[in-house]
Amino acid sequence: MRRASLQTVAGKASARLHGARGAGPAPRSLGPLGAWLALACALGLGLLSPQAAQAQSAAQIKAGQDKARSCAVCHGQLGISSVPNAPNLAGQPAMYLVEQLKAYRSGKRPNEIMSVIARPLTDDDIADLSAWYSAIRLEATAPN
Repeated sequence: MRRASLQTVAGKASARLHGARGAGPAPRSLGPLGAWLALACALGLGLLSPQAAQAQSAAQIKAGQDKARSCAVCHGQLGISSVPNAPNLAGQPAMYLVEQLKAYRSGKRPNEIMSVIARPLTDDDIADLSAWYSAIRLEATAPN
């Protein structure tokens, strides 16, 4: 039942995104540098470790993959955005994704679309989605 409601919300949000012009002011944030600084601090404090990253079970990753079907409308099937206003989620640190989804859910990070989508998510939903997107590996290749 939850999956159907998330898909409905995602569909409505996608329609609003594609039909909307000027979604309003950008949310106030520290930007990418702030997220990386937070990650670096967590690593420095030992809050994240290779063992902690591996603690995401295969079941949690699979649950996240199943729940991410409705996210694919904007963020792509493998977390590579399919629309210009949606960020790539693939390969992002789980801690960052958890923080952002909770901020959307609480209204701390306002966004017309994501606030509606994140509102019904439980902490377990957020953990599963974050496990899925952070488990996707990307490869960067320098130009010739």
